[in-house]
Amino acid sequence: MSFSAFEAYVAAIGVSASVTPESQNSDYESGLARIGEEYWHIRTARTTPTKPGAFLAFWSRDENGVTEPFSAGSVHAGLLVFVEQLGQRGVFRFTASHLAQLGITSGQGAGKRGFRVYPHWCTDLNATATATQRAQSSAFREF
Repeated sequence: MSFSAFEAYVAAIGVSASVTPESQNSDYESGLARIGEEYWHIRTARTTPTKPGAFLAFWSRDENGVTEPFSAGSVHAGLLVFVEQLGQRGVFRFTASHLAQLGITSGQGAGKRGFRVYPHWCTDLNATATATQRAQSSAFREF
């Protein structure tokens, strides 16, 4: 599996890292990356033709093979989401606590199996997407 967005990211920030592919969500370049002493889940979000932002799947399978959101305690350091649109490239660096705060991981709530990200270059969003973009903004950096 190719991890081109992740490879561009580590080259841009000047660190060494390794990735172990995850069997689930492979359409999103899913993997578990070791950066220094930390492990991060990684995904590359997809641009969709009818909605702004980009979408990604972020789930695991339970012992019965049923998909479920990651739990707050099972996401290691967090999730790196890579997005490239309109000739711009960036990464959302969601820590485990930020994922819980956003309701992505299960624990305080049911969690989500997929969600949209909205880089700062996404404009003319509806009220819900604008609120989501605001909640995600501290995690986003261009590279």
